[in-house]
Amino acid sequence: MATPKKKKLEPAEIARETIKRMAMQRIAPTPDNYKRIYNEIAELPTLEPLEDALNRALKELPRETAESSKWIGAWEKLLASRNWKALPAMLGAEMQDKVAQARQWPDAIRVLLRAWDAKQTSLTPQRKKETLERVLINFGSDPQLPEKLQAMTKSWSGYAGNSSELIDVGGVAENKAEITESSELNKPALPLSPRLAALQENINTLQGMLRQSLRNGLIPRLEGYPELQQEAGEIFALSDKAVRNEDWQLLARQLKTLIGRVELIGIEEQEIKHDLLALLKLLVDNIGELVSDDQWLRGQIAVVQTIISSPLEKALIKDAEKSLKEVIFKQGVLKHSLTEAKHNFKQMVATFIERLGTISDSTGSYHSKVEAYNQKLSSTDDIIQIGALVESLMQDTHEMQTNLLRSQEVLIEQRNKVEATEERIRRLELELTELSEKIRIDQLTGTLNRRGLEEAFTQEIARAQRGETDLSVVLLDIDNFKRLNDTYGHEVGDSALQYLANTVKEAVRPIDVVARFGGEEFVILLPNTKIKEAIGLVTRLQRELTKKIFLHNNERLLITFSAGISLFRMNEEQEAVLHRADQAMYLAKSTGKNRVLTEDDLLRARKNLQSSI
Repeated sequence: MATPKKKKLEPAEIARETIKRMAMQRIAPTPDNYKRIYNEIAELPTLEPLEDALNRALKELPRETAESSKWIGAWEKLLASRNWKALPAMLGAEMQDKVAQARQWPDAIRVLLRAWDAKQTSLTPQRKKETLERVLINFGSDPQLPEKLQAMTKSWSGYAGNSSELIDVGGVAENKAEITESSELNKPALPLSPRLAALQENINTLQGMLRQSLRNGLIPRLEGYPELQQEAGEIFALSDKAVRNEDWQLLARQLKTLIGRVELIGIEEQEIKHDLLALLKLLVDNIGELVSDDQWLRGQIAVVQTIISSPLEKALIKDAEKSLKEVIFKQGVLKHSLTEAKHNFKQMVATFIERLGTISDSTGSYHSKVEAYNQKLSSTDDIIQIGALVESLMQDTHEMQTNLLRSQEVLIEQRNKVEATEERIRRLELELTELSEKIRIDQLTGTLNRRGLEEAFTQEIARAQRGETDLSVVLLDIDNFKRLNDTYGHEVGDSALQYLANTVKEAVRPIDVVARFGGEEFVILLPNTKIKEAIGLVTRLQRELTKKIFLHNNERLLITFSAGISLFRMNEEQEAVLHRADQAMYLAKSTGKNRVLTEDDLLRARKNLQSSI
């Protein structure tokens, strides 16, 4: 018997069945779930969504070069943001790039063949072959390979003797026919002097730098402005084809117009950023007023206020983010404990009311029994009945006492729970307060950060003004720190910062204040210290730093610093005294590094400069 053919459902029936099955199985009504169940009922193959397939393919692509990583990152960013409006501009820029590369190959091959056949007295075919192999090895997978080949052949032309030594390819007429307006690259057979070859090489280098600046610098940063991004893509394509003077003039005009529009956008974005920071500051200040009694919240508010009131620095923001995450976790624990305390307190009050009612009922019942015993006692003289009445009275009294003791035990237990919860809350609040204080500390070096420095500076200024004492301020900066980072890596740079911070903390007095001012800069506050004494202390610190050995992979590295010193003046702002120390420090760096100069040295240098002028 033949198997009956299964009836094919209509789309409307499949849709109803899909909704019914989702309701029965309690599946969330999302588009993906609907599509999956619809395909199951309709017996359609489940295809992977295009977005998921693209993401999976991007993850499988190799990231061997910086350009490939940047290209993959741009696509991943586009898929994550789902900003499909930017897709045409992105595809257009890539298509123009590929087309421009493809157009370069005929010229590059033609130039290479002519230069290969040309005879140069000091350049043998073997040397040409070796040069070509080196270029292919170094740039074989580079999109700029055609440009590199053209640059190589131009360098060969510098070795040419005269035009009679060149092999004629198709005669002069053919050469003239091949020379077009679109490219001067068709003239490599003509002998070029080394000077002209170098000039052409410089032009090619500048052209490549312009294209790289557009592709990797300007175009990605115009993502929110599709029109400008498309215009930048057109300029990028034009920069690849520009050869004649007219092409460069057109390119310059378009680039100047684009830069002007980008500059206006930058000004507008800067104003928006300023307004947003002002709004955030207003909001944070308002929150700070509302929570002024909470010590552990005041620290967090102060951190945000410090960051938004000074120039934005990535390191400060990351440091604050790390500290605030820890505080937020503690706040979550505290919130749970507060909820538990609230529940325990409500339960204690409910138990107290319940037990109070029980006691009231027991007392009323006991009072009624005592009245009954009193009436019975007054109406009888029988000693046996009197004894029975007394025994019943004692039993009722013992029962009431037991109920009272039980109620007391329950109330004491509830009170102990509330007290334990309150103690845990107090302990957590203390931890949060201590954690808030840690936000004043630089996590890398263990010294004060900028917020901690600001608070300590305020205290020291008040103390100096109150006691009319000296306060010297030292600002020091590690010499050649960028070179150290670039040569040995950021881990060694961080170790050098820790090494300097530990050396400074060991050398200064307990009353002195050490803070990391930012990057490789440190500030030392020296209370009750004249400027000459501060010079001696910092000089000893320099000697101490050179005595110790800073090792990296058993290699001794010399760590030095330049320092500037200023003296606080009465009723002066922090920024003013720090500015003078900073200027003196930069003077020390510009006059040889590993030096200690003061604001007096800075003043003398300015006078000498004015007199020389």
